[in-house]
Amino acid sequence: MNISPKAIGFSFAEYISIHEDDIALKPKKLSFEEAASIPLVGLTSYQALHDIMQLQKGQKILIHAGSGGVGTFAIQLAKVMGATVATTASEAGANLVTSLGADKVINYKKESFEAILKNYDAVFDTLGGKTLEKSFEIIKNGGKIVSVSGWPNARFAKEYGSGFYKTLLFSAASHKLTSLEKKYHAQYSFLFMKPSGEQLRIIADLIEAGKIKPVIDRTFSFEDAQKAMEYAESGRAKGKIIVKMK
Repeated sequence: MNISPKAIGFSFAEYISIHEDDIALKPKKLSFEEAASIPLVGLTSYQALHDIMQLQKGQKILIHAGSGGVGTFAIQLAKVMGATVATTASEAGANLVTSLGADKVINYKKESFEAILKNYDAVFDTLGGKTLEKSFEIIKNGGKIVSVSGWPNARFAKEYGSGFYKTLLFSAASHKLTSLEKKYHAQYSFLFMKPSGEQLRIIADLIEAGKIKPVIDRTFSFEDAQKAMEYAESGRAKGKIIVKMK
C-alpha cells in the first residue's frame, strides 16, 4: 500500500522505493509474513492511541471492530498502555478479542454499545457512519474520538495545510460531527496514518518483548490476490490478510 501524502492507493509489488526514515528492521521473532502484517495496523493504532488520544493508564477506551486488522492490534496496544478496553465483535470474534486482552466484549449483532457503556475517555472508530455518531453518546466531557473511517474535519485540513477551499469543504462535510463534538463536549479527530520508522521501532520492541503479537487470518498466494481482496471486502476476516509474493 502506498501511503505517501501525495499518492494513496493499493498495489502488489516485489520491490518498492521508500525513504529510509520510514522503515525499521523486522523483529527477529517474526516471519516475513507476520512482519508484513504490522506496519499499517501498528502505525494507525499507535498514532491514534498514543499521539492523538494520549491514552493514560486507568482510562477507558472503546475500540470498534476488535477482531479486525486494526482492532486486534489496537486492543493489545491499549492494554500495554494500561487502559481498560471494551470492544465490539460478533460471537465468532469474541474469543479472539478476549484472548488479546479485551475487558468487555459487546456483541454488535445483539447489543447496542451506546446503551451499555458510559463515561468513556476515548473511542477508536474504524467503521464510520452511524457507529461513529453513536460513539459520542458514551464519551465523558473532554473525551476523544479518533476515526479512520469518518469525515475529515477542518482541524485535519488545517494540520495538513490543505488550503482554504479544502478546509471549507471538509468543514461542510463534517458539520454533523462538529455539532456532536459541541453537544457532548468531546474532541473528534480524523486520522490519516503517517509513515514513521521511529514508531515502527517502538512497535518492534513491544513485539520482541512479547507484549504484542500479530494476528493473521489467512495467507494467499500472489496468484490469488483477487481472492484476497474479495475476502477482505467480505468483512469476515479476523486479523490481517496476507498476500505472499513467493
